[in-house]
Amino acid sequence: MARMPGAIWRPVVNVHPKGTRERRGLALHVQAGNNSPFGWFNNPASQASSDFWVSKKGVIEQYVNTGTDYAWAQAAGNPYYASVETEGHPSEPLTAEQIEGVAKIYAWGHGEFGWPFAVVNSTTKHGLTYHGAGGSSWGGHAACPGDLRKGQRSTIVDRAQVLAGGSAPATKKVSLKHIIAAVTADTKGAQGHTTYKAEALICEQALYAEGLLAKKWVDGSLGTSFVTGYGKWQRSKAGGSYSGKAADGVPGRDSLARLGARHGFTVTA
Repeated sequence: MARMPGAIWRPVVNVHPKGTRERRGLALHVQAGNNSPFGWFNNPASQASSDFWVSKKGVIEQYVNTGTDYAWAQAAGNPYYASVETEGHPSEPLTAEQIEGVAKIYAWGHGEFGWPFAVVNSTTKHGLTYHGAGGSSWGGHAACPGDLRKGQRSTIVDRAQVLAGGSAPATKKVSLKHIIAAVTADTKGAQGHTTYKAEALICEQALYAEGLLAKKWVDGSLGTSFVTGYGKWQRSKAGGSYSGKAADGVPGRDSLARLGARHGFTVTA
């Protein structure tokens, strides 16, 4: 009987007792709604449940004895992967508290079942996968949990590794001087012009994960789309206190460091 310490235990009727065949890892889901799904999961008519749920504030609820019984979350994937629903919608990234909550679950699963610290897009490999990877055999939910949350899985796994007592993964580094130079050059250059492409991609991927940059503009060119998205980050996400020149879409040390803290990179001179 595997119940996670720190999770609120709320057993539901929608469960397959002693049905687990393998303990390959964890599948990430999105609730497509808000508030605890306990009532829905405890209703036989819903034919739905999950192992865990994590709220936007990081509250963790557990509904089945993970690793022994399985929840009704991902059809053919249920006997092989545990499942975690996350509060919110596919158009919203996971909050910092949700990332921490899912990381706690994954760190616990690593110690309990040996889940490896790996991001996988698979129905057979061991690690942190996602609902949509299973296609029709997993219920045909291609948009679950959404590109934003899928893109945050590496951050979850990295944090889980630290929580489990392992060494922190090597931190990516971004030079503020290089990023400012890239914005200056790329916005004036031809479409797709790149300056410091590798560092630019790190920043673009972070903005994309925040829902502030379209995927097609994650190309290593810090042009006008990046500047627009970064301005939104400065005004609405990075503390909410930036305005005027401090919110002109050109990264400053403080706003870039805040972005890096959320997405696993540090800022150098």
